Amino acid sequence: PALNLREKLSELFKPSGIAGEAMLRAETPQEQFNLIGAGRRNLIINGDQRIDQRNDGSSITLNDWAAYATDRMRFGARPSTGTATIQRVADAPEGFYYSAKISRLTGSADSNNYYSLLTKIEGNDIAHSGVGTSSAQDITISFWVKSNLTGIWSVGLQNEAGGGDRRSYNTEYTINSASVWEYKTVTIPLLQDGVFYYDNRACFQVNFDLGSGASYTNTTLNQWQAANIVASANAVRFFETAGATWQITGVQLELGKVATPFEHRSYGEELAACQRYYQKFFDESGVNVQLQLIGLNSTTGHFVWWPPVQMRARPTVGITTTTPYWESYPWNTPGTSLTISGISNGHMGRSGGEIAVFGSFNPGLVRGTNYSMSAEALYWDTEL
Repeated sequence: PALNLREKLSELFKPSGIAGEAMLRAETPQEQFNLIGAGRRNLIINGDQRIDQRNDGSSITLNDWAAYATDRMRFGARPSTGTATIQRVADAPEGFYYSAKISRLTGSADSNNYYSLLTKIEGNDIAHSGVGTSSAQDITISFWVKSNLTGIWSVGLQNEAGGGDRRSYNTEYTINSASVWEYKTVTIPLLQDGVFYYDNRACFQVNFDLGSGASYTNTTLNQWQAANIVASANAVRFFETAGATWQITGVQLELGKVATPFEHRSYGEELAACQRYYQKFFDESGVNVQLQLIGLNSTTGHFVWWPPVQMRARPTVGITTTTPYWESYPWNTPGTSLTISGISNGHMGRSGGEIAVFGSFNPGLVRGTNYSMSAEALYWDTEL
């Protein structure tokens, strides 16, 4: 049939918008599925920095390899020759409320140091990506960042496999304006070979570099390399700059080549996901929590605890009070002293169980007798 060829050709160039163009560029139905936001996308837990069980928004001084900024976001330093404060702050771009802020106090140019904010991805959560097989997909990291230092920064992935098969991928992003929130995205092709964990162990580590030394940097970018490298050699040396600050929020890790809008989950859902790795038991009214102990012998009492969320693995347990108040139940014989020497998860699994408290009780505990002990807080930890 007759047609207007000029009109038909013009229709080919009608604007479809950014979203429409992304859909047209998608190479697979799975990429289109991801673009329309169907199903769960974000593999990062607590990417908006809302959950802060350990610090509850308080500022802490960091000089430790395993100190957490907010839940699931760890400050990494090895060796720890630099110090900084870190805090969840109510300063964020539109659509968010909190960010994690790191403020440099002291630093070192030692080539053997590295500094980064990192989070680890459990194998159970990324096995569907096909990593380590011929069907490995691309993965995209997006985030909001702000610093008073402009220039080139570095972000990357490392696998967490044993046997010495360490692989690293590093790329660069640029902070263009000082003290202004900027949105960044990078896409990384996942490896089609190598050793990876697909269970409850860590499969990947996401690194946001904060000025690592020469031993942990090089100029090999945008490709996987068999090395323990966490940053580009071109990156800003955060820990060598007095007064330097750096903030991050809205961190998203998703399959595909296109960064989609941040996946906001409910507070309860995000908290439960964090509690799989860490749980803190304390009284939010500001008084100490009460535990009901049963005497086992003169120096050991035990209690039973069932976590609201099954934890990733058998947790380690700890207590923040070493000399708590205690008394016989029902509140008639206060103990004169107690110095806790340890707390054990000896009869506890991922879903709870018996926890033992060891210490110098005066008077000594009696087997089968009930006691009450107060403590500032207890915690259960299964972090990757």
